[in-house]
Amino acid sequence: MASGEVLKGMLDEYGNNESVKKEIAGMNKSFQFVPTDGEAYFVKIENGEVKFSLGKDEKPTATITATDEILTNLFTGKVDPVMSYMTGKIKISGDLMSATKITGIVKKMRK
Repeated sequence: MASGEVLKGMLDEYGNNESVKKEIAGMNKSFQFVPTDGEAYFVKIENGEVKFSLGKDEKPTATITATDEILTNLFTGKVDPVMSYMTGKIKISGDLMSATKITGIVKKMRK
């Protein structure tokens, strides 16, 4: 399964998770995901609403690039995001702190 499908499935369920809803309330950020071997997609969070879209956002807050497999493993918790970044398996451009925030939100969505 493609990483975008995995993330979209998780996002479809976020409304049932109170801790995620609290975390994104008032947040206005866009996260671009670029699988090196797949189609780009992004997540836009605006005032507690989350929108998943295929393609590229004009001005993402942070861009996360990795293979589709690594992105899938990040979303499902099979690999550690910090270690993946430190070992070069994922690359992040833009606001690094926001990128760490999205990984924390994804972790809460898994629970």
